[in-house]
Amino acid sequence: MEVSAAERAVELFTRGYSCAQAVLAAVGPELGLEREVALRLASGLGAGLGGLRETCGAVMAMAALIGLRHGPVEPMEPKTKAALYREVQSAIADFKATFGTHCCLELLRRASIEKQAGVAPEARTPEYYAKRPCAAFVRFCADRALRP
Repeated sequence: MEVSAAERAVELFTRGYSCAQAVLAAVGPELGLEREVALRLASGLGAGLGGLRETCGAVMAMAALIGLRHGPVEPMEPKTKAALYREVQSAIADFKATFGTHCCLELLRRASIEKQAGVAPEARTPEYYAKRPCAAFVRFCADRALRP
């Protein structure tokens, strides 16, 4: 039985990869992106952009994957770029409708996790995963990135 990209993303996240790495590495290879490149490319996006707790890393990876699928190659393709922006905005609106925000800090606070920007990454323990809602964000973003 084949595992979905969303399930692969959650599995990567629970193995210690950041939210952004999990989404990009689970979906990217389906779109021709090498797994190692996906992991490296997304490595600075986790924890809301390098630990700043801004836009959720899974959301940024989702936007990058939508760009990989639908983005223009030539610099002057305004119709393609406009369509891409609409698709990214729609995906982020879906995320916000589901989770209330796309801000990492707010997402964690809604789960009663008090975080600050710029803090070093935490050890990935069973307790870490038990209190974090991030697996749901990773699942959503991996799934939504592949939606037509």
